[in-house]
Amino acid sequence: MVLLVGLTLFGSAFCLFWGQLLLGKLLLPLWGGSPLVWNTCLVFFQLALLLGYLWADRLGRGLAPGLGLLLHGGLLLVGLKFLSFEFGIPGQWEGASPSLALLADLTARVGVPLVLLSGTTPLLQRALGGVKRDPYQLYVASNAGSLAGLLGYPLLLEPRLSLSGQTHLWTGAYALVAALVLLGGVGLLLQGRGVAFLRPAPAPGDPRDVGRTEIWPLCWREGCRWAGWAFLPAGLLVSVTTLLTTEVAAVPLLWALPLSIYLVTFMLAFGGLHPNELALGTTALLACGAVGAQVLGWVRPWFWVLPLHLGAFALVSWACHSQLVRCRPPAQQLTQFYLWLALGGSLGGLFAALLAPQVFESVLEYPLLLGLALAALAAQGGRLGLGLGLGLLLPLLLLRFHLQGLLHAGAAVGLGLGWALLALLGESKRGWRYRLGVTTGLVLLLGQPWLPPGLQVVASERSVFGLHRLVEYHTEAGSFRSLLHGTTLHGSQNLDPQKALEPLTYFSRQGPVGQVFQQWRAQPRSSPAQVAVLGLGIGTLAAYAEPGEEWTFFELDPTVADWAGRYFAYLNRTSRRAQVRVILGDARLRLQGIPEGSYDLLVMDAFSSDAVPVHLLTQEALTLYLSKLKPQGWLLFNITNRHLDLAPVLAGLAGSLRLQAWQRVHRDLSPDQRQAGLAPSHWVLMAKNPAAPPGWQPLLPQPGDPLWRDDFSNLLQVIRWPQIPTPEQESPMRN
Repeated sequence: MVLLVGLTLFGSAFCLFWGQLLLGKLLLPLWGGSPLVWNTCLVFFQLALLLGYLWADRLGRGLAPGLGLLLHGGLLLVGLKFLSFEFGIPGQWEGASPSLALLADLTARVGVPLVLLSGTTPLLQRALGGVKRDPYQLYVASNAGSLAGLLGYPLLLEPRLSLSGQTHLWTGAYALVAALVLLGGVGLLLQGRGVAFLRPAPAPGDPRDVGRTEIWPLCWREGCRWAGWAFLPAGLLVSVTTLLTTEVAAVPLLWALPLSIYLVTFMLAFGGLHPNELALGTTALLACGAVGAQVLGWVRPWFWVLPLHLGAFALVSWACHSQLVRCRPPAQQLTQFYLWLALGGSLGGLFAALLAPQVFESVLEYPLLLGLALAALAAQGGRLGLGLGLGLLLPLLLLRFHLQGLLHAGAAVGLGLGWALLALLGESKRGWRYRLGVTTGLVLLLGQPWLPPGLQVVASERSVFGLHRLVEYHTEAGSFRSLLHGTTLHGSQNLDPQKALEPLTYFSRQGPVGQVFQQWRAQPRSSPAQVAVLGLGIGTLAAYAEPGEEWTFFELDPTVADWAGRYFAYLNRTSRRAQVRVILGDARLRLQGIPEGSYDLLVMDAFSSDAVPVHLLTQEALTLYLSKLKPQGWLLFNITNRHLDLAPVLAGLAGSLRLQAWQRVHRDLSPDQRQAGLAPSHWVLMAKNPAAPPGWQPLLPQPGDPLWRDDFSNLLQVIRWPQIPTPEQESPMRN
């Protein structure tokens, strides 16, 4: 019976995690590549998990375990009738906000089966409470299933199956889980199980050893503590992922590392392995080091910074989850325990994913949650490591403290969150000295400037799209202003008014872009050209506009569109001689409303940190681009990328649509060119019959080249696996 339940737990968790990744990928072509899709999917799954645990708690209290599982398994099968992967298009929810419209679509198509699937884990564990003395250990099987779903999707399922194939396979796996739940219910009935549960014997001196007859009033107070211990690692999971993927290394699939660590720490804690005094001391020391790295703005070299943050996150999560295990209730209250755990995890994820970007100007939630975890865990041990870490960190916080940092709304939110969590998790016997010390630490932490030293930051703004910084720097060739999104450079401009319209970085006149425009302008045309650019950046390409031409830029991020006109001259000065407009929204969705045959040239320059959104490089996307071009129109792709080799993808696309393609890799820049603001680049040109510019090489499809479609794409085929660079290879502009 234990083996059957363990297998069912593994399968249900695997399906749930797999479903989250699958739904996100299904929705991208319909809703565009904005963080709206992933953040809304996160909110939806957190709510589904919470409702599923609530259902399990209500059902577990009302029916005997065997009957409860039979009812739950039957409802899982009925849920197949409510399962549909045919999502609507955004226009079907006219008048609603995008987030609410997407939530409504997800709820209507997959809400019922996913809520039921979420309730499987606590129901099964509670049902087995009378067979297995500690049913909480089965949570290891559930998290192992989640980990298998997380790693199995990008490594095994996505590279081999189309989305339609995955939806059919997922439906079959869901039905199998329902059958296993029914089988478990039958097994319990045959064993004659009633409603009685064996209660784990409390340790001597444990408060639970005192007879208690009132369950819910006591659990209400304990439940808040359970939620608090779940809040901290869940919030850290989102915040450390944001930090690493935008500030340290925008490497594809890097987001999977923190999530894998998070699941492993659950498995360690619920498997009975808890941190000892040495581990707690190391936790405190690493957490202080991670906060110090944030204070100093250290994001390079990544092969030192990445293990520091991941190590601190892993140890803190392990310690918090171990606290959850230590204060777990008897099996009779198992479903309530998981309900509170889900509530705390949901609140932590929502705080870091949705609230923090609105109230904090940098990824402040990460050091804030680390500091709060240290304060909450201080009573558990590791005093030596904590003393050493604070001895190094506190002088740094004092030196960089700025009083004006406390005047922002984020400081009030941080202080309120800190006091609330410590009131829940701190020991009531602690005196005013402890509370004063924690409050002082929070004030010092919230009063930091959180800007990398050595860069003159003109402006900084954070949104759901990430952290944008406007920086100025000086070289022997002059003074420059640049836009950074995380660690990725999105354009630079010379501050000399006489050179302000000279295109720099990836778009220089001496490079591939200059060659293409020179060749393209030599083509005869009867009317002024019309150009579309997918991705605005700082508007550098507008420097190539000629009088009378019409240029349309498509930009997803409102901050980028605002800053391009406010802080850079390309758009404003070009608009005096040509018609320039910016259309906000996902480029692929917005292009659908453009008349066919409108453009002479379409440039794809849409970056998402250091990667190109996949849904803009599929066969369906390329077909859309071609439909908006005139018969002799050209397509130009910027595939400059540190981590992905996208040339084989474009070669496969060109071959499938019978287009000619050329590429130019512009890497050999002289020191003087780099000082003048030029950057290496890689471009691909496509058309039906263009004349190749000088120095461009044919890009011919080869056997094995990937053909990306909305239904299938595989990042693993095109990843440039990172190598540890030498210090000389680290670019100062990437700090």
